[in-house]
Amino acid sequence: MGGHDLGSAAGQLTSGTHRVRDDGFLVLGHSDLGGGGLNADVWAHRKYAYVGVWSGTCPATGVKVADFHNLRHPRLVSVLQNDEGTSAEDVVVRRVHTPSFSGDVAVTGIQVCGDVDEPIFRGLQFFDVTDPRHPTELGRWEAPEFSVGCHEVDLVQRPDGQVLAGCANVFAEQINGTDEVVLVDATDPTEPTTAGGWAIGADLGIDPATTDENLGCFPASFNHSVRFVDQGMSVYGSYWDFGAVLLDIADPSAPVYVSRADVAPPDEDGDVHSVVRAGGTLLVNLEDFSPVEGCPEFNGWGEVHLFDVSAPAAPELLGTFSTPNSRSERDDGFYSVHNTEVAKGTQAFSSWYSDGIVWWDYADPTDPVQRGQFVPPGAPDPEGIFPPVPIVWGVYIDRDRNLVLASDINSGLWILRPVGLGNF
Repeated sequence: MGGHDLGSAAGQLTSGTHRVRDDGFLVLGHSDLGGGGLNADVWAHRKYAYVGVWSGTCPATGVKVADFHNLRHPRLVSVLQNDEGTSAEDVVVRRVHTPSFSGDVAVTGIQVCGDVDEPIFRGLQFFDVTDPRHPTELGRWEAPEFSVGCHEVDLVQRPDGQVLAGCANVFAEQINGTDEVVLVDATDPTEPTTAGGWAIGADLGIDPATTDENLGCFPASFNHSVRFVDQGMSVYGSYWDFGAVLLDIADPSAPVYVSRADVAPPDEDGDVHSVVRAGGTLLVNLEDFSPVEGCPEFNGWGEVHLFDVSAPAAPELLGTFSTPNSRSERDDGFYSVHNTEVAKGTQAFSSWYSDGIVWWDYADPTDPVQRGQFVPPGAPDPEGIFPPVPIVWGVYIDRDRNLVLASDINSGLWILRPVGLGNF
């Protein structure tokens, strides 16, 4: 559970033709990750890729770990296993050094697939992946009772040595009155503990269920994602219709509200899904599914909004970027942006569902331009939820090898190299 219900939206798609594209990219390798489908987000660390598993029919097949030392032939080598009845969509891996642990730690976000009152673990799982072929579970942080669990996650070691994990516990404030931006101290990953948290109701006095900020086809204010910045001294929460919220977490036990990047207006549907900050620019991904949710009046699919955040307390909108398909009402696929990462300078790469991976340049943030696009071939969904169309969920920038990794819900892992970009 997170933002849009992809499974329900899939039932609204019409049939169409999807052209495979590799404009501006070399396609170096591919793995179907065992062929089970329902692939979610992607991360990479030391020549191993980590790909999460979506909920859907809730197969609980775990985060797949693929060795891509050989770029042409990435191989599935292990799994970070989640419990039955849960999904593990998002994963982040970092090398950390603390008195309790030194090595590579993976954190996965665990959500319950069914009713929130089911007696199933949800929260964060921590794994030792120093040897990715033989991962071992280190510890767990359990979300408050009746929570959905951690949708998107992040992990950072701060200059003071503290290791913080971030959890977006979606709709928690409305379900059980608890925080939705959750900070977990994982300095000892065998015993993670709650460090602090934040929510718009408890901390700003704004009722997320009734605020006038709720608008569009999916009117809601909840935290969908977390992203650490400033070496873990600040964090962004992606608060759907309320906007991208910046918090000062110098003291994690007492987050301080700094500002929000509000996308409405000019956007009429909100849906702040996730963010990435590069220098003084904040890129805000809006996951708008209006064309397949019965809301044509909201004019197309989701796009990226760019903000000047050189003054963190006063973000200013600079411009937007979208693809031709996302500006349309096309309904034979999903044509919204999902996630975005910046490789170097102003070179951005976005996972754009049925538009694949989109490479774009925001050197002029008032008028960004598209530089390339990779759209994989459609593949059947073994679980029968999605049609055989490209549905690229995740994107990761591998600076060690100047690569872009993509995860497709149906077809798996793709390894790409942008042509002409040079070293990241």
